[in-house]
Amino acid sequence: MLGAIASLPGRVDPVPPKALTWLCRAYGATTIRRAYGDWADPRFGRYQPALERNGIDLVQLAHEPDRKNGADIRMAVDAMETLLIHPGVDAFVLVSGDSDFSPLVAKLREHGKHVIGVGAESAASARLVSVCSEYKLFGSIVARVDPQPDTADANDVTGAPAAAPGHKLADAEALLVTAMEQITTATPTAAQVKAKMVALDPAFDTIHYGCRSFRDFLARLKHRVRTAGTSGHDITLALITSADER
Repeated sequence: MLGAIASLPGRVDPVPPKALTWLCRAYGATTIRRAYGDWADPRFGRYQPALERNGIDLVQLAHEPDRKNGADIRMAVDAMETLLIHPGVDAFVLVSGDSDFSPLVAKLREHGKHVIGVGAESAASARLVSVCSEYKLFGSIVARVDPQPDTADANDVTGAPAAAPGHKLADAEALLVTAMEQITTATPTAAQVKAKMVALDPAFDTIHYGCRSFRDFLARLKHRVRTAGTSGHDITLALITSADER
């Protein structure tokens, strides 16, 4: 949470309740929800009502200078306990950017679990991002669920958020091409392409490029990819080649 405050200095409430709700519901029905911290500390205590409204259990960890990693150890122990006692839990959402959690994430994935990391861009360890199944930047979540008027492009009548600084569409285009070239299916579905892009870059998120959905993202790259057909409720895609352009 403190990382979120530092990364979103322009917001009155850098941790809006809608973002907490998204974290609890975006990946299916959650069975275990816990937040760790010294809740007597005003920096954390201000979020207590919103956490409780979302059914998140508050684990009290008193601040002790000589036990800097106490919360990290408790989180790791609880995660491994969940892995052993509740094998039906197939996804873990870890709100942290600390590289110390990398071995935990690797072990959970070794057991076939889907691990989503969440953290502030300024505090997200490259090592942790690389080992997660997905890694969501907290600022992107906030922009998606609780956009402020000044975060949208004034010329965009759809109300889509502006592209995030430091994220170039050209890089995303290259990632798209790489993903489609690595998929053996000639015309993969949009869902397959997006999943492959996330597998190649766990931090990929269309919101970084001012797009609320993957379809919006594809529309911005219509010079590079085209709709080839449909498959069920999804579309299939194909890269545009020189032959297509003739």
